[in-house]
Amino acid sequence: MAQAQKLFQIFKAGTHKAMSGVSLDFSERDLQMTAAAFSPASRPAPLVLGHPKDDQPAYGQVRGLFVKDGDLFAQAVVDAALETLVKTGRYRYISASFISPFASDNPTPGAYYLKHVGFLGAHPPAVRGMTPPAFAERAASLSFCEGFDCSASFDASVEFAEDDGLRPERWALHALALDYQRVCPALSYMEAISRAETVIF
Repeated sequence: MAQAQKLFQIFKAGTHKAMSGVSLDFSERDLQMTAAAFSPASRPAPLVLGHPKDDQPAYGQVRGLFVKDGDLFAQAVVDAALETLVKTGRYRYISASFISPFASDNPTPGAYYLKHVGFLGAHPPAVRGMTPPAFAERAASLSFCEGFDCSASFDASVEFAEDDGLRPERWALHALALDYQRVCPALSYMEAISRAETVIF
């Protein structure tokens, strides 16, 4: 099944009420610890519909987490089926599920660990005010903006010779970084490139 690299907000700092009804405080440091603790190789976090107890079926996987200005973002590979559900508006909201810091199944005791990312339909998430996932199409024409000549525009379908300054994988990196900046405008171009490199290379 085809998959696409996507970035989207999954949580934010503040006081939030869990599904159990308990209110919990999450500082930006808590989110930083969650992002640092996450290891998809040792315990993956799938993308799911709703909040299934067994985290199945999976419609993609989170590859990395990072925090910017109090917001927690997921870098993920998304199945085409989920991408379609989001684009058609059937699943408009996101709700993250975490393993509590001292639960017996937490692989990194002391920090909240991401269990899964649930995509929700009509029922809004407990955490309000987050940016909903958009999963917009990536532009076919690439323009360099920050730190590059903005007058130049390049067709993404152009073929590159081995001795070209930018090989196809570098164009893919640039396009993904621009997509990251669209989702998280607070990211500088260099930050976006650094984040994109973690999933492309």
